[in-house]
Amino acid sequence: MNLLQMSFTGAVMILAVTVIRALAINKVPKKTFLVLWGIALVRLMIPFSLPSWFSIYSLWNREIPTVGMNTAAGMLIPVIQAEQQATIPHNTVGSVANVSAPEIIWILGCVLCAFFFAVAYWKSYKEFQMSLPVRNDGIEKWLETHPTRRTITVRQSSLVSSPLTYGVIHPVILLPKTTDWNNEETLHYVLAHELVHIKRFDIIAKVVLAVALCIHWFNPLVWLAFFLSSKDMEMSCDESVIKKLGSEAKRGYSATLLALATGRT
Repeated sequence: MNLLQMSFTGAVMILAVTVIRALAINKVPKKTFLVLWGIALVRLMIPFSLPSWFSIYSLWNREIPTVGMNTAAGMLIPVIQAEQQATIPHNTVGSVANVSAPEIIWILGCVLCAFFFAVAYWKSYKEFQMSLPVRNDGIEKWLETHPTRRTITVRQSSLVSSPLTYGVIHPVILLPKTTDWNNEETLHYVLAHELVHIKRFDIIAKVVLAVALCIHWFNPLVWLAFFLSSKDMEMSCDESVIKKLGSEAKRGYSATLLALATGRT
């Protein structure tokens, strides 16, 4: 299966997940959609064929003639038979072997997309480097009551406007410098949310999503999946926190989210 076929079948799955999400967003756990996005991501990243004759790939494969054709980066390139090569000048055969224009466009798109993510990462990395450790009794007590196998560090920065988490082996929760450090309830809600991200290794999932987007940059449905899956990741964390804290904490947690969104923490 070539790249174009992978992108097409992946797009069909993304479209199906999008429809299911629109119909059942408030009826099933948000984690359900993360599983569905994961299946679509596997389809985009791994070139395997479904064995069933009823599969989307089978239908797609029947419509594209592959006799005498070879594929590279999802583009169809004609294969010259041995008896035909004898009648074709040497320089013509060499030009056929060169990379085609569509392949060049795809490679340039991949490079530009990867460059965009690399710049965003470098900007974030500089923000992380300029952050300062937080010395707060409430936070330290919360960390002691929520032990993990990986040591979690809480830091602050004036360059971020909302809480975020980075790091895999040594995760760090980065909070805005304007955070109200005396409001323990808000701090505990924020830490609980970021802790779910850490335990689920969401940062790795985001990296894989970014790689898939760089490869399938030409597919608008992959962009849609990137943004919707990121949103579902956040909603799933919120759902997990409320489930752990109890329904009585829902109002306070929702107020905290609203404050974070408006920058009033």
